[in-house]
Amino acid sequence: MKSSTLFETDKAVEKAKAYVLRLLSRRAYTKKEICDKLAGRGYEQGAIEQTLSMLERLNLVDDVLFARQFVEQRLRLRPSGRMALVRDLVRRGVPAEIIDRVLDDVLAEIDIEDIALDLLMGRANRYRGLSREKALGRMFGFLGRRGFEVSVARDVAQKVWSKIDNEEG
Repeated sequence: MKSSTLFETDKAVEKAKAYVLRLLSRRAYTKKEICDKLAGRGYEQGAIEQTLSMLERLNLVDDVLFARQFVEQRLRLRPSGRMALVRDLVRRGVPAEIIDRVLDDVLAEIDIEDIALDLLMGRANRYRGLSREKALGRMFGFLGRRGFEVSVARDVAQKVWSKIDNEEG
């Protein structure tokens, strides 16, 4: 009876591994995302731990690499500020110390104000013809929703308004 139980556990682990490898063929996942996916499928904790152990041995799951790639891709495809990046990485289960280290490294290489400026300049036509207060409020709100810090949002909104005002005036 005991060997039968061991065999079933091994079968569950093999099924879990196969499932996770299919997931990883589509995109990268954090350890927490994989745990949640396996738990959601009803796998026992032992099978989940064995599967994660195998993935770590084979370097198929790495939260640091995931966070770095996520941040770099997000900055390229949907520019966001630090607060939004932190929120999205926490939601995916990346530990706080990894988030801080990766964001410090990646954001040290770029000028977040330039990213915010490019983002708003691409939307500048939306603010033409509005009053100064209304335009600044909308720009500030947009950058805030994208997770940019208050000081960056305020400075960039002022710069964009100055350019719009100079063009119109």
